[in-house]
Amino acid sequence: MDGLRDLQQAFLGHLLGEGSPIAGAIESTAGASAAERLGIYATGYRLRLKEAMETDYPRLHAYLGDTLFDRLADTYIHRYRSHGTSLRGYSRHMGELLDELPPFSGLPVLGEIERIERAFNHSFDAADRPLPGPALLERIPPAAWPDMRPVLHPSVTLLPLRYNSFAIWRALADETQPPEPTEAPAIWLIWRRDLVSRYRALPAHEAEALNAIRNGEPFGAVCEHLLQHFAPEAVPREAVQLLQSWLIEQVIATLDWEATPPS
Repeated sequence: MDGLRDLQQAFLGHLLGEGSPIAGAIESTAGASAAERLGIYATGYRLRLKEAMETDYPRLHAYLGDTLFDRLADTYIHRYRSHGTSLRGYSRHMGELLDELPPFSGLPVLGEIERIERAFNHSFDAADRPLPGPALLERIPPAAWPDMRPVLHPSVTLLPLRYNSFAIWRALADETQPPEPTEAPAIWLIWRRDLVSRYRALPAHEAEALNAIRNGEPFGAVCEHLLQHFAPEAVPREAVQLLQSWLIEQVIATLDWEATPPS
């Protein structure tokens, strides 16, 4: 091997369990052979990766138990390399693996628990935004309301679930016996308010309105969605009440009307 880069690549290959000539560049000592010294680093590296996954998915770990979670983590480490200098986000492919790898792929509730935990991780890590509060509504010119675009806070996730995965997640968080998986379709809102992650199930009209906002639709289009749930004369009141509550709850970061092109 020539040079530092070759040594680094060979050492990485050893850590990842690939064929590597690095042992020839390591000296044995009286206390440990070159293979033993390298083994310490390889074991430590894999343990740090597992710790990162356990930190990201504590409820999934609790639900699976140590043996199955270790099997899942070992497969993940083998399949997905760590390419960054930080372990935050290393386990972002966990959902893909749960969908593909038997026996986990036969239990779709596992994927939903993973998505819940990933959404909470995102709510914690997401960037801050200035939060003007509901007083912002008073500044919108009347003519700007139809084309005004509410902007979701970066921490927001809209999470459709098919099963009672949130009930299972809550039981795991409380260290109580989780219920058996059953179908319980719902859309959940997960976000950060006042530096604390929050969550709640959404009624159908609110979920549809927030989904429209996530897709970049203007306030006029959001009101059209609400026509599926309320009488026409009630829609303006319901829409404004939703905006007020979202601004108070910090679900909406701002309302963009000044940048809206004229119709």
